[in-house]
Amino acid sequence: MQKKIIVLAIAAALTVPALAMAEVTISGQANASIDRYTNGNATSASAWQLNSNNSRVVLKGSDDLGSGMSAIFSIDHRFSLDNGAAGATFWGGNAYVGLKSNDMGTVMVGRLDTPYKSSTRNLDVFFDVAGDNRSSNGTNFPGLMSGHDARVNNALAYASPSMGGFSVSAATVFGGETPAANSTKGTVLSLAGMYSMDAIYATVAYQSIKAGTAGIAGDDLSAGTGALANAFALGALDDQATALKVGGGFKTDAFTVNAVIEMPSDKTAAGVETKNTNLYLAGKFNLSSSDAVKAAYTNRGASKVGSVTAADKASQIAIGYDHNMSKATSVYATYVKTSAEGTLPDPSILSFGMKYAF
Repeated sequence: MQKKIIVLAIAAALTVPALAMAEVTISGQANASIDRYTNGNATSASAWQLNSNNSRVVLKGSDDLGSGMSAIFSIDHRFSLDNGAAGATFWGGNAYVGLKSNDMGTVMVGRLDTPYKSSTRNLDVFFDVAGDNRSSNGTNFPGLMSGHDARVNNALAYASPSMGGFSVSAATVFGGETPAANSTKGTVLSLAGMYSMDAIYATVAYQSIKAGTAGIAGDDLSAGTGALANAFALGALDDQATALKVGGGFKTDAFTVNAVIEMPSDKTAAGVETKNTNLYLAGKFNLSSSDAVKAAYTNRGASKVGSVTAADKASQIAIGYDHNMSKATSVYATYVKTSAEGTLPDPSILSFGMKYAF
């Protein structure tokens, strides 16, 4: 028995330095809300729902390689508090490994938010709850900004260090990974430039997504079969979706004001282009150190094909109240209403939620 104890003690002593060097941290959030959802269809229906709002567990680590260089990794698991289900991809959030240099910047490979997405996510005052400008209440309540705020598989990304408040980031993907005769890879190019200093934040971002050969199994950019290509209705080789956006914000201890203008465009290989302009305005006022009210307005401009304008314009108004019970725990109330042209639905949602961040 004593020999076994000595062996275990030696093994524990040998593993402690390795664990200390890993510097792995665990973070995330448990975020759920009780929602009164109304679908806004011609035959309107309402229901109370329990929803999980991007609940997740994130593991991050770094290994100091010396000379200002370190190896880094992150894996982000999304799960549903309401039913215990995992996402379609178990590590559905950002999952990557990379090298970070204090002087040269960071290179990462894996599943990543594009620079286009990351450049303005901090400007959304309803981040991860009803009123989020990407989506609210899952697929029942789609957001009005374009789908270019994407997370992509098979990504290679670079983020520069801050240079007097300025930084840049870029990403591409390894499309068409499955070999096929005469196959053509789809492509993604995502670029963003940011300026952050004191109370001011500003950004300009551009993204291009082009479809590759249809029918290449496992290719996220295959026209007709790839998940990312399908998200933009890229149905043929060389169909392309692009977007340009400009965003900015001003933040003080008392209030925050943010704005984003986005100009997406979809062009078929035959040259037919569909484009529109989207607008996001948001503000937040801190009533106290633990209480805040906020509001946001999102407008999706009508789609235009040449001189023809479609009846698909929509707008969304969101208002909310946040109360911090502690540094980790907060409760919130949100009301969101969408108004759309023509036969499109006008859904609304009243949400009462709680978030525990760890």
